[in-house]
Amino acid sequence: MVKSMRLNIEYEHDIAINAFYWTPRSYREPLHYHASLEIGCCVSGEGEFYFGSKKYVVAPGDIFIVNHTERHIACSAEHNPSSYLFLNFDPGLLLEEDERLLLPFSIPSERFQNLIPSDSALATAIWPLMQSIWLELDRKLEGYQMMAKGLLLQIVSHLLRSCSTDIPPSEWREITDSFSNFRIISAYMQEHFNEPLDLEQLARMLHLSSSRVSRMFQEVLGRGFKDYLLLLRLAEARRLLVRTDMPVTEVCFASGFQSVSSFYRLFAGAEGISPMAYRNKYSGIAIFENELP
Repeated sequence: MVKSMRLNIEYEHDIAINAFYWTPRSYREPLHYHASLEIGCCVSGEGEFYFGSKKYVVAPGDIFIVNHTERHIACSAEHNPSSYLFLNFDPGLLLEEDERLLLPFSIPSERFQNLIPSDSALATAIWPLMQSIWLELDRKLEGYQMMAKGLLLQIVSHLLRSCSTDIPPSEWREITDSFSNFRIISAYMQEHFNEPLDLEQLARMLHLSSSRVSRMFQEVLGRGFKDYLLLLRLAEARRLLVRTDMPVTEVCFASGFQSVSSFYRLFAGAEGISPMAYRNKYSGIAIFENELP
């Protein structure tokens, strides 16, 4: 059995998108996976791309779609090493716009082709948008975060249209029905994240088992229920720290945390600074992004 490992992705910019060029090794490294979503385009050379038991031969211009569950790795041809431009990004960027944008990354592996061939109209549409994202993140001109996100939304919208026409209607309805359930859960959590919530409560809402709802979080977001709830609460805490004068203790409980000590620990773990230091750093900003994780 080929070993696999989980990678922890850190984002290098003020938006949860990375863009980088990478040349795989000429031998097959262990498969890996990560919570971020990923799109890669071969810009030169030859090689292979592995997704679990699937293997694709790679040529320049080929684009690969990587979700947050499939184990994968690329490998270069020894005589002509391949080079890629990769984008990886947090699925929350798509969720805050429209959960349907996550559909291209949530199709079960056995129904999904990761490869978009270089000679396809879809690859032709996506490649220049990927290059533009790399340039935006590299130059960091005013407003680059919005530009990069807008370009990413265009890419994923192209993928969504392609999936909706390539997959048989009955299978597409099955996939979208699952997302309809998640939409209900997500909307409820965004309204009630500052209250006590548990997985069983959400399962009862949908008349589903707790295990099915737990899998739904992993399938759609690549993270568990508790992680998503924590992200919602931290987002609210950041908003309250910057946009109000509430004491930190009140921010803690208004955001849904049950303990001041755990709030300080979790906040510092996510932001690298204490809640008060965060307020001092960002309270002078007039406009604060109303983010969803």
